Amino acid sequence: MLDDRSLHDPAGTRAVVAASFAPKAVLARIIRFEVTLAQVQAELGVIPADAAGAIARAAAGWDPDPGAVAAERAQVGHPMVAILEAFGQGIGPEGREWLHFGTTTADVFRTVATQQLHDVAAQFDAALQAIGLRMADLARTHRATPMIGRTLGRHALPISFGYKVSVWLSELERDRARLADWRARFSGAGVLSGAVGTHAAMGPRGRQVEAAVMERLGLGAPDPVDSKGALDIFAEFGAVVAIMVRGVQRVAQEIFLMQGDDIGELSIRNHDVGSSTMPHKVNPTLCIEIMSRAPEVSATLSVLLTWVVTMHERDSALHFGALEQMCTDAAQVLSCADGLLDRLVVHPGTMRANIDRTQGAIYTESVTVALADRLGRRSAHELMRQIVARMGTGGLTLAQALAAEPRCSGVTLPDADSAMGEAPALVDACLERLGYRG
Repeated sequence: MLDDRSLHDPAGTRAVVAASFAPKAVLARIIRFEVTLAQVQAELGVIPADAAGAIARAAAGWDPDPGAVAAERAQVGHPMVAILEAFGQGIGPEGREWLHFGTTTADVFRTVATQQLHDVAAQFDAALQAIGLRMADLARTHRATPMIGRTLGRHALPISFGYKVSVWLSELERDRARLADWRARFSGAGVLSGAVGTHAAMGPRGRQVEAAVMERLGLGAPDPVDSKGALDIFAEFGAVVAIMVRGVQRVAQEIFLMQGDDIGELSIRNHDVGSSTMPHKVNPTLCIEIMSRAPEVSATLSVLLTWVVTMHERDSALHFGALEQMCTDAAQVLSCADGLLDRLVVHPGTMRANIDRTQGAIYTESVTVALADRLGRRSAHELMRQIVARMGTGGLTLAQALAAEPRCSGVTLPDADSAMGEAPALVDACLERLGYRG
């Protein structure tokens, strides 16, 4: 009750992904597998045509009932047998005899899980694309909005806010690329090859049945050798998701820090009650949700890596529940990121004011470069270290300290707009390279 994750789903991504793992949806996929198998087998003369017809007719009128399956499982103790018994009650005797012929539980569950992950990957890509559009708009709008760049938590040099967002966007596009690579490499990860993968039940026709069933289920050509005991594809998917959510977490953390009262460069439109005792508080709820949920998602990767080490041809150490939770929570992270960027407010005035907090010390690199022609880089660098020390002890601005140093005569200070280097042009180049042309 106190951690209802469905409450934080501004883009609806979590709800869509969760629906694909709902028990009724999973049962529907399993029965579609069985119907498709029977139809292909009938066409190839493996089972009688009237048996396939009876199975298909039963499926057309079957409303998946998780309760009925649970009741059967309590009796038989096997998940696949329970599903077959619950569904088989509505099939005529001519079809019931041939239901699930030539396949095994692992074939069905592996193929259904593969279908689910391909669907989830498509949803993730759509969510990342929506987030990317928001980032691209921010980067374009603020391509030349100066702010302080921070390294190791300290003021470094001016950048533009658009440049910062472009870095976020580049990372996000790599997430999309990793997802696309997984989808392409494992399009044929469905399997229908029997108990140990040798097509022993259907013989020479087994491979033909497998290929046709996978094609009709929307999957690619299966691997010639059985892969039910090789679960690396799930671990790789988990690795891609773990990297993705951690990248989103980094963005949320940056926003969390920048919107704090002590920096104030960003704010988030949020009308929620922030505190039960302090009426002035408006909390960065979506930031917090992302920052707390992403580590939980990435922690699941260790479970999936453990899953890779199976015994012999396969065992039953399956973690589909962990994979389901990982996908659903990752969808929530993406949904919150979309909502966060939608509600983000940028404060250019505060960004510019924060640039001046060091009294000009952030421009010492620029002055060092200018002095290098006179003194050499090393000597110029040491002189600027001394000048910064004088600023601290004398309460001087950099301009005042430079004016008091004869070796710096004629040196002028840049302003924030000219000191951020090629940042605006780099934003333009990034957007062009990634295909965000306005």
